Amino acid sequence: MNDKIALVSCSGLSPLGLVVRAATVELALDNENIVAACITEYSAQPNQCSPILEDAKVVSITGCTDDCVSTILKEKDVDIVKNIDAESIVKENDLNPNDSVRLDDDGEKAVKALKDYILKELEQEDEVEEEEIDTEIEELKHMKN
Repeated sequence: MNDKIALVSCSGLSPLGLVVRAATVELALDNENIVAACITEYSAQPNQCSPILEDAKVVSITGCTDDCVSTILKEKDVDIVKNIDAESIVKENDLNPNDSVRLDDDGEKAVKALKDYILKELEQEDEVEEEEIDTEIEELKHMKN
């Protein structure tokens, strides 16, 4: 996971919005190649996105079925390499964050579950890319012969 990754997350005022923001910011603080990007900034800028997304693999993290993040990024013609549904991860872990201002116990657990899931997905994405590169190299070798 060496490429620059931009996590563009939900900024909703629900408890899940808080969970998503906390998870993405913590991942950005803990990993040099990850940046947390603000979806509100992109929605406010007509026909452009922040330079923070340049040369980054963009991952959208949705907080609900409205999927505002992906909708806004698509309107700005941003390529999204992965879309992660935070709500389904929280449900899979039988968690129910209840506070939109402060993380409660389930909120803290949900942040951890979401961070773990995001990191796992990013690692899988890297493995797929490495396999694709290896395949391309093999094809080029065969073309030379």
